[in-house]
Amino acid sequence: MLKFIKQSTIMCVALLIIVVFVGCSKDQSVIEGKVIDGAGQPMSGVKITAKQFRPIKGYEKIETITDSNGVFRLAGLFPVSEYSIVPWSDDWTISEKPMVKTGLKGKIKRLASPIIIRFTLLKNGIINDSQLGAQWLPASDKPMDWFQANRYVENICLNGGGWRLPTRSELKSIYDVSMKGGADPFFRINENWVWTSETQGDSAWFCSFVYGREGTIFQKYIGSYGRVLAIRNKM
Repeated sequence: MLKFIKQSTIMCVALLIIVVFVGCSKDQSVIEGKVIDGAGQPMSGVKITAKQFRPIKGYEKIETITDSNGVFRLAGLFPVSEYSIVPWSDDWTISEKPMVKTGLKGKIKRLASPIIIRFTLLKNGIINDSQLGAQWLPASDKPMDWFQANRYVENICLNGGGWRLPTRSELKSIYDVSMKGGADPFFRINENWVWTSETQGDSAWFCSFVYGREGTIFQKYIGSYGRVLAIRNKM
């Protein structure tokens, strides 16, 4: 008899837990999405944090991790509420943090398109570029002519060296009209123009990050709005 009562008690408690869990899940929302790199490949093992824009106790921060296909599921979110979705790693961070609004109670919000991570900033200050398979160093704020700029990047010894000036196509690829400053904030370009490695007679090509235009200027020209970026193939 006592054994029967004990088993019945355990079953009741288990049933109560299930009811409470289901009831809570119906009062919450879910966001599902996918993370890919700049080359369109899924990113597995990426940590995803959802941070509520207007924090409500118990819903302020929800975390998960992407699976082998780059897919993630954030459960337990407050319904009809804004969250910033922050992909991150112990080794890198990103500058963009998409804002997403959750659905109604018990509903799943599936992101219309994958979260694309092209640029990641490493702890040593290097920017990984998954689209080009390259690495960058942020802009120097010291004005230089083309010759000085070329020597400057070639003498950088950080993480094994091998740095150079970028080509015109490489620079144009990071121009983003939707970004303040014309490029990802990691580059610190701030709508200035940047030297390229390409020359034409006694002039060299540059790329302007105001409107994404390019042109040539004397190699010995030193402008206060000129910047220098370093690039190398990913090691």
